Amino acid sequence: MSKLRKLSAHVLVCNHITCLRRGGKASAKTLKRALKDRDLSAQVLVTKVKCLDQCGRGPVMVVYPDGVWYGGVDEETARAIVREHLEEGHAVEKRVLHDMRDGEKK
Repeated sequence: MSKLRKLSAHVLVCNHITCLRRGGKASAKTLKRALKDRDLSAQVLVTKVKCLDQCGRGPVMVVYPDGVWYGGVDEETARAIVREHLEEGHAVEKRVLHDMRDGEKK
């Protein structure tokens, strides 16, 4: 049995066909590469999920424990999520669908 490591964040990545058709695979790959480049891979768990029920807004990613939902996540946005959200602690506002920290919906 593996030990659960101490994480700073958990990113859920929609892996449904709708998000994949909109570039989700490339976005997920870019996210993982950016985490590795910034030495964050051990602190941030990335999990592909079947569907996040936001098909018209994909590709979709959610960052926990903050509960920030991102839509239209292209490769540039994936890099910004790593840099701005996961490193600096503030959301990438232009792509936020919902921020559970303050109940904000877009």
